Parts: sequence; structure tokens; C-alpha cells
Amino acid sequence: MPSWRLVFITCMFILLLRSGGAADLGAVVEGLQQRYSSVSTLKASFQQTYRAPGIEQIESGVFWLKKPGLMRWEYRQPEEKLFVADGKEAFLYMPRDRQVTIQPFSVSDMHSTPLEFLLGSGNISKSFAVSWESEFKPNSGSAVTIRLTPLKSEAEYSFLVLELDRENYEIRGIIIHEPGGNTSRFAFTNFEINVKVDNKSFKFKTPKGVEEVRFTDNP
Repeated sequence: MPSWRLVFITCMFILLLRSGGAADLGAVVEGLQQRYSSVSTLKASFQQTYRAPGIEQIESGVFWLKKPGLMRWEYRQPEEKLFVADGKEAFLYMPRDRQVTIQPFSVSDMHSTPLEFLLGSGNISKSFAVSWESEFKPNSGSAVTIRLTPLKSEAEYSFLVLELDRENYEIRGIIIHEPGGNTSRFAFTNFEINVKVDNKSFKFKTPKGVEEVRFTDNP
């Protein structure tokens, strides 16, 4: 199964690429660097496809993001799940299992990850080697793909692939490629940027009768 922290942190960064008119890699990077700084909230629909040897898992739903690190992911198909990050902790609620896992999760946990750029820090060119993508093809003929390879070897993923609209470079998808070859592919639709989102949406209260499983960062 994919790492929850990796999937959500990575996605939040990639989703904010909505720059226009980029003609080359340098322009794409510049547009991305400029765009994230102007986004305070984001809402969109997603479809996630996880592939590993003998496994293909497809899920879909809606998510909300609010700076500096608030997240809410509602998985609706084929099984209801909820992921909430409130700035201090992250909650993964599985209604069918009557269980919620809780772990520390703050803005500091996002350093050295793609989400760092959304927080007003970080430099794409200093953190990634950017190239055109040739291995993974876009889902649409009107899109182009680029690859971001982290320059730090301790990253939890090998590289990221962005699928961008050919005309306005709006993000249409992302692929997270893990060192072992497993991939998580996201397709995005129905973007809404800088919409009003109440902070209450990023609070989670464990329902009565639901088991809490807590993890810490300490060994």
C-alpha cells in the first residue's frame, strides 16, 4: 500500500500548478514557482490509481487544502475513508473498520517534501532535476508531461511526473514513482482555487465506539 504521508504531502504540492503560456522547461518552473505563492485554498475532485505487482487499486473522491498545512481528503468510491490534517496531527478514519489512526503531522514535517514550496519556501530548481517525461504517457493528447527528480537521495519517491494542459499548463495528473517501482497516479478535475473553506473542515472528532490507534515519531 502507498505511504499515506507521501501520497498526501506530494499531491498537495503538485496540484497547484495552474500557470499559463509556458514554452519550455524554464518557463514551466518559473510559472510553478510563482503560482503556488498566490494560492491559499484549493478544492478538486480526484481519482487515484495505485499499481504494484499483482495489485491495481482505484479510488476517487474530493479534497480540500488550506495553507499552511490543513488537508481534508474524502474518499467516496469504492469505500468511504477520510484523511484530515489539522496542523498538529493527521487522522485516517476507516468507517468500515470502526478505526482511526492518528499520528503527529505539522508544518515542520513537510520540510524536504514537495509541500514545502506551498509554504512560501523552497526552490524548485535547487530541489529537483526537471526534464521532459518520455516513459509515462499523458491520458490526453492535449497534455504534456514533465519529470521532477529529487536531488536529495533520502526522498521517499524516485521521481514525480506531472501531466499538464498543453495550452495553459493546468495540472491534469500526477504520478508518484516509488523506488521499488510501485506507482500512485492521480487524475484531477473540477479545480476551485482560493475558495472559502472553514477551518472546522480540518478538525476531526473520533466518533463514539471507534477505536483510536496512535503512532508517534519516536522509535
